[in-house]
This record gives sequence, structure tokens and C-alpha cells, in this order.
Amino acid sequence: MTGTGRDHTFQEIRPVQSLHAPAFEFAEVTGHGDFAEHDRRLEELAREAAAAVASETALILAPVAGFGEMSLDLGSDDGDLLDDARANAAAREYELALELLDEYLGAHPEHQEGRYLRAYCLYHLDGQGQSEALRILRPLRDEPPADEGLRDRIRDLRRELRRRLTPPEVTAYTQSVRTDPRGALARVEAFLELAPEEGTLSYLLALGQARGGDLERALDTAERGAAQADVDGEQVAAFARRLRLALLTPHAAPAVSAFKTGDLDRARRELARMDPRWRRSVVVDDFDAYLALLLGRTDRRAAPPAPRLPADRTEDLYSLIADADGQRAAELMRAGRAEQAERLLAHVLALVPRFPWINFLYAACLYRLLRDPDRAAACAEIAQRDPTLTQARELLETIRSWQEASLVNPVVDEYVAAMESVRGGVSVERLGALRQRLVALERVLPSLSSSVRSETGAQIVRELGQAIGQRLVEVADAIVVGGLYEKYDRLMSSVKGGISDAREADRLGHALDGITAEIKSARKAARKGAGDQLDELAALVVSRRAEVEKVKTGIQVSALVRRFNDLAEQQSEPLARLRADPYTVRSRLSGILEDARRLRRDAKRTLDSRDQTLLDELISTISRTLR
Repeated sequence: MTGTGRDHTFQEIRPVQSLHAPAFEFAEVTGHGDFAEHDRRLEELAREAAAAVASETALILAPVAGFGEMSLDLGSDDGDLLDDARANAAAREYELALELLDEYLGAHPEHQEGRYLRAYCLYHLDGQGQSEALRILRPLRDEPPADEGLRDRIRDLRRELRRRLTPPEVTAYTQSVRTDPRGALARVEAFLELAPEEGTLSYLLALGQARGGDLERALDTAERGAAQADVDGEQVAAFARRLRLALLTPHAAPAVSAFKTGDLDRARRELARMDPRWRRSVVVDDFDAYLALLLGRTDRRAAPPAPRLPADRTEDLYSLIADADGQRAAELMRAGRAEQAERLLAHVLALVPRFPWINFLYAACLYRLLRDPDRAAACAEIAQRDPTLTQARELLETIRSWQEASLVNPVVDEYVAAMESVRGGVSVERLGALRQRLVALERVLPSLSSSVRSETGAQIVRELGQAIGQRLVEVADAIVVGGLYEKYDRLMSSVKGGISDAREADRLGHALDGITAEIKSARKAARKGAGDQLDELAALVVSRRAEVEKVKTGIQVSALVRRFNDLAEQQSEPLARLRADPYTVRSRLSGILEDARRLRRDAKRTLDSRDQTLLDELISTISRTLR
């Protein structure tokens, strides 16, 4: 900010910026009862499948040479075929080994080691034979093993075949499900029969079935997958919980409705009347226990306590109560009806205050309405506890930026308004008012600085503090400059009618000399901008001081001429010379001459040409007269 010219105007060289919160696009709308994430999960699974192919290395399988002591002794001549097959497999003559094994298994189709060796050879031949190898090993997974070592080798080979074959199956599904959903699901289901340990496939199949509306079949798939999976079992188990809740929700709706209206006794009665098939459910038992807990409270107006349950069961209970409302609120938000969504969510959140998904929706709703940033941040923090709410962290960061903006921007706005109040020129009085506003802002900065969290917010507060400090210094300088200008203006206004005599000129000159001394003192402490203004004022005062001296000199010249003329006029009267004392007249003329010569000598630089000519003529006339 710089002061410029006589008007003391201020211009912002580097304006202080407001804090802008990043935009947040609400996309997370899925709850336990919604299976709309099918397409998103397809993309994720496709990426995961590609990464699995690129990153995993092949399993090093145990050689077959040591199987002799593990094989079954059938007491026949076919044992040579099996020995030869083992030898060829160990020598990597897989096709020859397969011919021997086909002949051997024709006579002994259930021989476990023979079937394993056939799958082992097909695995090493790559191509379509690997799918056949997995098909051969599928029954062996469930059969009692002839030998523990053989069982380990069957398990290792199946795991390696699954590692190789599962990613292409996932990729094939993601590429065909949109054009041929039935065919894609049938292919996944067929492969899942060969590899039930792959939880991802169970999840994908159940998800597709749920998307198609067959929730009961999807639940059966997910529960069976969760029981059999040794890969991604948690994912498919969580999905089974969601499916079970989706199927249970309509049956529990009367009890949930009674709960929401506050009729807890009726809610328990509704649970007791449920179809036994659905009543015998862990989440329903948990709901009943929670209702009993609420009924036992002494103060029913207080916020409801948390259910006394593990986190996953608490989430299921909250989902049973509030999922439908969450879906409705999400739809309202997508339709641009955030006010209605906020009212719905506020009511539901009072019932399930620790449910992450409803907290997420309410935080997003408050942010969209730009209402109550502190409450929105608290809700977003609760939402972050659920890792499946992928936007929760982004939402919390956005709300924290909004919180900071709601604190920082009013202070920045007040600073800008204060500076706007002196745009175009000010008086000393207005500068004093500006200083008061800036000092008040400066007092707010320490608490504001302790409230901001982001580096951007902290930087803006620092820049604001620096700007206010700089402005206060400049305002102090401007007040000094303005005060001196106003003092000068008042002084010059007092002589607008002109200077009548030398004493008045002396008084004005002394006053101007006093202002010059004040300017000199102020100039020592002034910054560059104020110093330039003081220099301008000093030059103006010097100029006026010179003008006063010229006026004073002119008045003195006029006074001498008037004295001479008065004396001459007296001498021109009749009989004046007879009455006058010649010595007195001569003495008076000498006095006028002496004063004139002294003025001519001392006021050489302040005489203008007219006064100088007049004074010279006076001196010459008197000098001639006195000769």
C-alpha cells in the first residue's frame, strides 16, 4: 500500500486473498440395501486381475520323483505304467507321461496319485489343459487323502492353477457382462464350481445376481462363498450380510417404523410377530436387545446410547433401521432437494447418531447447503470410520477447508472493506478510523491463527497479519503527513484576504517556519512513500515562505514611499516651508533614505522588479534632495 499525493490515497500492491474451499462432488450413495456399485466394482476387479497377472510369480511345485513311496499299491501289473508315468513326468516328457496315465487311469479311474499326476502334466503343458487340470483336481479337494504329502501337493497345484486361471475369468466377465449378462454369470458360476476358494468370484457372481434382482439366490451364493473362500472371504461375507439385510428389511419394516415414532413397546411386539424364518436372525435379536436397552433408560429425552454390540453387528443394526432413509436422502440430494434431505437425515441421525453412512450423507448435505460447518466436520469424522465410504476422507478435508474459510474470509473481508473506506483520498479523521479498524483486526489474528489447520489457511493468516502491520505503519505516516497538510491549510486559510502589514507577514512567516521544523522532524522517521509526501509539503511551505517575504518586502517598500510622499506633500502646502525646520525635514529624509538603503541591501533576493525599481528611484530622489 502506498500513499500518493496530497490526498493520501492508498492502493493495495499485493491484495490479501480469501480462502477458497475445494469443490466436492457427491458420488457416494450406496448403503447396505443398494447394489448399484456393480459397474464400479467391475472396473476395480478388472484392474486387480491385471495386476495379479503382472505381479505374481509361478509357484515352484514339488518334483514328482519322490511319489513312489506315497502311491497306492494295487497289487497288479499296472504299477509299471504308473512308475513309467512318474519317470516321464520327472523328465518333463509330459505328453508321453499323459499317454501312460490315460492307460493306467482307464483301469483305475479313482487312483488319487494318478489323477494328480495327470493334472500335473496338463499344468506344465499350459493352454486349455490347465482348465482340465483344475477340473481333475476339483474332486480331490474334498476326498479323504491317501497320503498327507499328496494332499499338500494337490492343494499347492490347485492354488497355482487358480492363480493363473482366475484373473482371465474375471477379465472375461467384465468384458462380456454388459452385452451378455446371463452368459457372463453362467461362465463365472461354472468356473466357481472348480475354484470355490476364490471369494472374489463368489462376490462377483452374487453381485451380478443381486443386480439382476435375484436377491435370495445372490444370498445363497455369497453365504456359500464366504464359507468356502480362502481368498477375499471377508469381502464376500460382508456382501452376504448386506444381502441378508436387504431381504430382511421389508419384514422388519413395521418394527422399524414404530421405533422411529418412539413407540418402543410396539416395536418389540412387531418383532415378536415376524415370520419365524426371518425372526431367527442375529440382527433382529440385536434390534430387540437394543429396544430393551432404550426402554430401560431413566431419561428418554437424552441422546440414545450406542448398542452394546461389536462394530459389524452395530453397523448391521443401524443399516436395518436407517438404510432406506439414507437411500431416500441420497436420491433427494441427487435431485437437488438438499433442504428436504437435511430434514430427513437430521431426524434419522438422532436415532442412529454413530452410523457412519448416515453421518456421511448428513455431512455432505450440510456442505451442499453451506450450513453449520462444525457439525458437518463432526459427522464427516464419524463417516471416516467406515473404510467402504471412499469419499469420506475427501469430504472431511473439504469441510475443514470450508470451516477455515468461514473463519478466515470474514476477517479478510473486513480488511478489504477497511481499505476500501479510504479509496480515493482521506482526511486525518478517516485515517484515524481506519487505524482503529486495523488494530481491531490485528487483535483477532492470534486466535484465528490457532484455529486454522491447513497450510493454505495458515499462509493466508500470515499474509493478512503482514499486510495489517504494514498498513498500520503506513497509516501512522499518513496521519502525520495529513496532520501537517491540514495545519498548513488552516494557516493559509487565515490569510486568504491578504497580508496588511509587515507584522502580520512576520507572524505568518514564523508559523511557516514552525511547520518546516515539524516536517523536518517527521521526515527523519518517515518511510519512503510518506517521505516523498513530506518533501512535497516542505517544498510547498518553502515556496509560501518566500512569497511571504516578497509580500513583506513589497509592504515595506510601499511604506517608505508613503513616508516620502507624506513628507513631500507637507512641504508643498502654502507657508509650510516657512514654518518647517529645515534640519527636521532633512533628518526625516535621511531616516527614510537609511531605511531604504538597508531594505535594498537586506531584501535583495525578495524584491521583485517593480519594488526594486521603485526603491531605487526613492533612494535616488532622496539622495539628490539631500545634496
